[in-house]
Amino acid sequence: MARERDRGSSEKLPKPTAQRLSKPSWRDSRLVIGVLLIAAATLGGAAFVNKLDDSVEVYRARTSLVPGQQLTRADVTTVRIRLDDVRRGYLPADRALPTGRVLREVRGGELVPASAVGSPSKVGVKAVAIEIDPSLASTLTRGSVVDVWVSAKKDQAGSAKYDPPVRMVQRAVVSRVPQERQNGLGMASGQRAAVHVLVPDASVNRVIGAVNTESKVTLVATADSPMRPPS
Repeated sequence: MARERDRGSSEKLPKPTAQRLSKPSWRDSRLVIGVLLIAAATLGGAAFVNKLDDSVEVYRARTSLVPGQQLTRADVTTVRIRLDDVRRGYLPADRALPTGRVLREVRGGELVPASAVGSPSKVGVKAVAIEIDPSLASTLTRGSVVDVWVSAKKDQAGSAKYDPPVRMVQRAVVSRVPQERQNGLGMASGQRAAVHVLVPDASVNRVIGAVNTESKVTLVATADSPMRPPS
C-alpha cells in the first residue's frame, strides 16, 4: 500500500523541462550598448591615427640662403613635417616658390620661413668687397656671419699707424668667398683675398670709406657662424 501511495504521488509531480538559450535580440539594451562602445572605440582609434599622420611638405634650404639672392628650386629641397599651426609660417612645398629675393639669412638644412622671401626693395643690404688675409678667408664660407672691425689709419708721414679697432657692423652675412683651390685659396704671397660681405644700407658708405682710406678691416666670425670645413 505504501509503495502504491508513493508511486501515485510521484506521478502527480511536474516534470522539469530543459530551457533553450534564445538568440540575442537587437532589442536587448546590453547588446546595443556593447555595439556602440565598440564603434566609438574604432572611430576614436582611427581619428587618433589620422591625427598622427597629419603632416605636410615644406621647403628646406639645401645650402645657405643669403639676402638678395633669387630663390630657385635648386636652392631648396622638401621635407615632411608635423607642426600643427606653426607650419603656416613656412613655405609649403605644394605651391610654387614665391618670386622675389631672400630677405634674411637661412642656413642650410633649415626650413624656409615665408617671411624670408619678399620684394627686392625690402632686401636692405648691399655686397661690399673687403680684402682680408687669405688665411682668414679660408675659414669663411657663403653664409658665414661676421662682425666688421675697422682700425682707421693715422695720417703720419713715414710710418703706418692705426687707431684702436672699432666694430663698425655687427652680424653681417658673407655672400661670396674666393674659390678654394688645392693649395689654400690659390693666392700669391702677400696677396689679399676679396670677401663679399652684405652690409646694411645705412653702413655701406662707412665701410667703403674705410676700405678707400686704407684702414685695416678685419672680419671676425661670430660664435654661431657657419665655417668652411678644413680641407
